[in-house]
Amino acid sequence: MTDLIHKQLLIDLALAEKAVAIFVKSVEKSKLLLNRVPTKALSDDERETLESLTTRYARALDFLTQKLLRTIDKIELTDDGSVLDRVNRFKKRGVLREEVNYGILKDLRNQIAHEYIIDESDQVVHDVLKYSNLIVEMFNNAKSYCQNRGFTKNC
Repeated sequence: MTDLIHKQLLIDLALAEKAVAIFVKSVEKSKLLLNRVPTKALSDDERETLESLTTRYARALDFLTQKLLRTIDKIELTDDGSVLDRVNRFKKRGVLREEVNYGILKDLRNQIAHEYIIDESDQVVHDVLKYSNLIVEMFNNAKSYCQNRGFTKNC
């Protein structure tokens, strides 16, 4: 592993950890909010809280699939390919659960990025909360994979 790729992995792990931690805080805050206030009665500030949740979901998923998993592939000298190719490789490596359809996560991300307006579809918020544990699991498994392979030694 070259020093440059090694440094990039450490940067990606640190940034992914921050993105996931911020996302988890947003999940907790949003769950408390939704338990307290019916969705239809949310104020503009409360809707902004939920919009932050969805944006942080999209950012965390992108960082994991577009940066971290791609950097691990570079370390292992694997062809890049599409996000789907990357996800399938990490399922085979045991980093991602085989039974999870990661296309659903990506479709949700695309809906948030391209067509989501919080007033029109509160289902998106509930879907983000439903899949939030998979984002955390994906990061934790990728981090463990790097540690178990010795990619983060002497760091």
